[in-house]
Amino acid sequence: MNEIKKIVRIVTNRVKKNVSLIDVVNNEDNPGKEQQLFNSIQSGVYTTDDDAAFGMYGTNGTDQRYRMLKSRLRTKLNNLLYFADFNDSRGNISFPFEQECHSHIFRAKILYKEGEYELAEKSIKKALTISKESEFTDLTLIGLKMLRIIYSESFRPNHLRKAIGQIKKYEVINRLEEESLDIFYLKWMQLGKSVHSRKVHLESTIKAVEVLRKLWEKGGSYALFENYYRLRLWTNELLGDYSSVVAITEEAYDLVNKGAVNPLRFDMRHHVYTRTYACLRAKDYDKGIKYAEEGMNHISRSSRNWFSHMENYVLLALHNKNYLLADEVINQVTRNPYVDKISTQSKERWELYKGYLYFIMPDRNVEDVLSFKDIYERLPFYSQDKQGFMVAILILEFMDFLKKDRLDLALTKLPNSERYIYRYLNQNPESQREKLFLKLISIIVQCSFNPDMAAKKGKRYLERLKITPEPGDAFAEVEIVPYEQLWDILMGFMTKAHVKLDFARK
Repeated sequence: MNEIKKIVRIVTNRVKKNVSLIDVVNNEDNPGKEQQLFNSIQSGVYTTDDDAAFGMYGTNGTDQRYRMLKSRLRTKLNNLLYFADFNDSRGNISFPFEQECHSHIFRAKILYKEGEYELAEKSIKKALTISKESEFTDLTLIGLKMLRIIYSESFRPNHLRKAIGQIKKYEVINRLEEESLDIFYLKWMQLGKSVHSRKVHLESTIKAVEVLRKLWEKGGSYALFENYYRLRLWTNELLGDYSSVVAITEEAYDLVNKGAVNPLRFDMRHHVYTRTYACLRAKDYDKGIKYAEEGMNHISRSSRNWFSHMENYVLLALHNKNYLLADEVINQVTRNPYVDKISTQSKERWELYKGYLYFIMPDRNVEDVLSFKDIYERLPFYSQDKQGFMVAILILEFMDFLKKDRLDLALTKLPNSERYIYRYLNQNPESQREKLFLKLISIIVQCSFNPDMAAKKGKRYLERLKITPEPGDAFAEVEIVPYEQLWDILMGFMTKAHVKLDFARK
């Protein structure tokens, strides 16, 4: 009780009088003005100051009453930020530990200022237990330095000497981490600034990765490992060396399992996504499917990470020609009750995945899951930020007409494809594979859908397609079904149609 009484005294005497400790959303029957404003902003009723002022007072946003109300609400909301909960599947896995450390340290500072050294020491030791286990070097140093003051002022020489010794140890690690961070953030900026900057600084980044590796080996902390690991991953992704990315992620996973890398800090969700995506880009489909299945154990079905992971999973299945597995993955996504919460762009991509799958499967129909008319109505035809999306739609619609022997309608898609090549793809050096495949489609039309003629005339473009790599950038569009695979499917459809036509002539 004595400890509680001391804290009650401090809160009573020290908490600012204008700070409300009451939640703004706890009175539903008789809400105050602040709660009314909060509820209306939350529900989207008010989107501007003028809207809110008119709704609350029948005036505009310059009304002093409204400005004071907004100020009071802002104060209450800022107070609530201290109680934000990050113990869920959305946040960084280590942030709750960091947040708890900060809370203990903050309380310790208040208790120390009030002369409650024993309580302050207790709070600091709780922080140090967490910070050392989680390898937060900066927070460990803050806690140890506070203990140094307390031990000095409370005349405890043995404890003081021990604290000073630990401070020296962690200051060495902290200096290495600061050096590592300086290198990491400089390179992160240079690689993320522009394509030109990326090309100019890529070679020096490869050397920087080696420097970060040596710093990690010297200091051994998680922060040193993470800087080295992240920059090493990104460098290999930019180089398009996804086989190395797979190897790097496997190496990291082994280090975590052996305890050489702190499992409390290692984000398994990001690891799962990176590893399966790298397998997809490295065309190691069997391994990728295995990892994708295992990865589902580490990601909550209610999170956006789960849906991103499932995109890699379905693409791995499609590229591996395992269409039954792709169908199963899509059904899992469709049945997930949280699917309505993903972004519109994500939903559009899932429509396309299902459309391509239904195109490939003999007993399915694209129109059962996809309306091209609806897509074109809700999406501007020429959209610079959705090039990959538009190419995928153009190709799918053309192929679907060809599959159904609707050659007249397939012909209407060709001018759109040619305009798209001229307008966007010619300006983008990363779009060589799209250009080559759309050129093959043009050849099909030029050859009047004759498979033998199309195969002969398109041979050199097909050979160029086979040796043209996908863009190395980690953020590049991934082909839903590889273009080489689609070409084989198209040739099969044309052959069937041609045989049917010859039979009809006879």
